Amino acid sequence: MVKLLLFDIDGTLMEESPTHTASFNYICQSIYGVQTEIESFPRHGMTDTGILYGLLKKENVEDDQIRNSMKKAFSAMVEYVSANLKPDDYKLLDNVSAVLDKLHNSEYSLGILTGNLQAIASLRLEKSGISSYFVAGGYGDDSRVRSELVNHAIQRFGKSIERENIYLIGDTPLDIRAARDASVNAIGVATGVYKSSDLSGADLVLENFREEKKLFEFLKI
Repeated sequence: MVKLLLFDIDGTLMEESPTHTASFNYICQSIYGVQTEIESFPRHGMTDTGILYGLLKKENVEDDQIRNSMKKAFSAMVEYVSANLKPDDYKLLDNVSAVLDKLHNSEYSLGILTGNLQAIASLRLEKSGISSYFVAGGYGDDSRVRSELVNHAIQRFGKSIERENIYLIGDTPLDIRAARDASVNAIGVATGVYKSSDLSGADLVLENFREEKKLFEFLKI
């Protein structure tokens, strides 16, 4: 039976990337000519496309202008992150490597479901040394809507799979909502900015990946 685990990156596998976060202010200024404050924007769980829209709409930038310059903006974002990347931008959370290693040797295939642009996600996963675990993914440049990233991940996975055998693992209520909207299972991990009580809508909630036994029992590994 084919089974797929889709992992969020920021707050789930790694700490949030300071350089990636700062890149939003950079592209809003350099491409759209507006000053933004990403640190005060409620971005956790959003896609990069959604964050960019939200920041620019707050500054009254028109939709057409946002769309027309988005490709250029995201290209500039990738260049900015690539040029300024440092170890804090791909710092793995506690016990992530051990959990991925065991899952990789199980019946499950592993994938990514992240709001990061695909190029930025790939760079951070490679630098952290865990990219080889993942066979497919859905990314922030696929759609503004997080639940739609699941469809992109399934398409890239390239195998026939039932939704009941897909598990989305993330650290925000938006991850849980995306799983529900996409009709897949939800696993919450309280390693980001949200507490476990905020993730109570998930099928399983972990405080962190030190609770690997609880995770493996749920997945029947």
